[in-house]
Amino acid sequence: MKDGCLFDLDGTLVDSLTDLGLSVNEVLKLHHLPTYDISVYNQFVGNGVKKLMERALPDDHQYLLDECLEEFQEIYEEHCLDHTKPYDGIKELIDALKEEGIQLAVVTNKPHHLAIKIVESLFPNVFTTILGQQDLYPIKPHPESTFIALMSMKLRKEDCYFIGDSNVDIQTGYQADMDTIGVSWGFRGREELEVEGATYVVDEPHEIKEIIDENRNKFMSSRN
Repeated sequence: MKDGCLFDLDGTLVDSLTDLGLSVNEVLKLHHLPTYDISVYNQFVGNGVKKLMERALPDDHQYLLDECLEEFQEIYEEHCLDHTKPYDGIKELIDALKEEGIQLAVVTNKPHHLAIKIVESLFPNVFTTILGQQDLYPIKPHPESTFIALMSMKLRKEDCYFIGDSNVDIQTGYQADMDTIGVSWGFRGREELEVEGATYVVDEPHEIKEIIDENRNKFMSSRN
C-alpha cells in the first residue's frame, strides 16, 4: 500500500517560472546579452541551475558560465518568492494527503537552501524531508536523492509515488523503480510525460489523491 509521495518542486508544487526567468534575464542584461520571453524558460529548467544558465547563454558566451551562475544565485535568492506560488489546488491536495496520513517529501534539482526557503515559506511544517541539489549526491534523474528521501521517511520504494512535471521526474522514478504521476499543469505538458512513460498523468491536483485512494482501496479489498 502506498503511504508516501515524493514531489518535484518547480512546475509541480509551485509555479516559479517567472522568478527564474526574470533572474536569468537580469544576469543576461548585466553582460549586454539578449534576454528571453518568460515562456521560453519552460524548456530551460529541470536539470538544475547550472544547466539553466548554460542553456540561456549564447554558444559563444559559454566562457561566462561560472560568473553568470554566481550572479544568478545571488539575484534569484533575493527574488525567489516575488512571484512564486503554489498552483491552484495544490495546498488543498497537500492538506488532504497530510490528513490521510500520507508522508510527503520534496526532491528537486533546485539548490538545497533555496528549496528549503521556498517550501518552508509556502508549505510550513508539512514535508518530512526536503532535498535539493547538493554536492553530496548527483542531481535527478539519478535516483540517489530519491533513495535518501525514502530512508528519511522510513518507506520502501514500492510504498511511494514519484510526482513531477517533466521527463526528468519520470526518468527519476523509473531509475528508482517507483510508480510515477506526471502533472500536466507544469512546465512541460502532458505529451512529454506520456512519451516518457509515466504510470499516470493528471490534469488537476485532486486527481493525485483520487489515484492514491483508489489504489489503497484496491489493496485493502485484496486483503479481505
